[in-house]
Amino acid sequence: MRSVSCTKLLAVSVLLAVTAFLIHGRSQAVTANGSGAPLRSEFERVAGWNPLGDQPLEPRVVEELRLDDYLYRSFIRDGAVVTLYIGYYHTAGKVGAAHDPLVCFNGQGWRITGRSKGQLSLAGSPELRVNYSSMIVERDGQREQIVYWFQTNGKTAATTLAQKVHMVQDRLFGSGENNAFVRISTPVAGDSTARPLERITHFVEAFYPSFHRYAAGAGPLETR
Repeated sequence: MRSVSCTKLLAVSVLLAVTAFLIHGRSQAVTANGSGAPLRSEFERVAGWNPLGDQPLEPRVVEELRLDDYLYRSFIRDGAVVTLYIGYYHTAGKVGAAHDPLVCFNGQGWRITGRSKGQLSLAGSPELRVNYSSMIVERDGQREQIVYWFQTNGKTAATTLAQKVHMVQDRLFGSGENNAFVRISTPVAGDSTARPLERITHFVEAFYPSFHRYAAGAGPLETR
């Protein structure tokens, strides 16, 4: 039998400690976001984009995802549409409740290509960084560009494992327990994915500073 390396044992130990800390640790009874307002009203508008309407989730889906709040809304600018989904959670024990799109889209019959990870620096808010994952999904002739990330208070992560590590760090230093899954999608026309990704980037530039403030619990948002 081959011996298990010290590195692997350490990695397993860290993962077990993270899981135990999140599951059995003390949970705050009050929501931590500063405004206290639901996502639907707080993000009714995004600067430069017009809302097209909400897509309600079935109660069974809300229950399955253990959602405390959510927003599923499309926006349009110059004829281009993006769809924003936020699954929001108030306690650390729900970190990991969101399904990774790699699982969901495969299970729904979508073909996944063009997977990548990256970091977006916001031109209007250079102090903010968004670590994200992206992919192209295709089904029945429909193609979409997907960008998503996992939020922990004011931090972003491209994977749920990194999100859990962020939550452990925040709890050790007495930060809040807000966490969320954020997904932005837009149609892909033809063979080029450059314009859809640019479209999502512009939307993130307009949306994320306010969402960062909301998730970080920094108090009421500025009137837009």
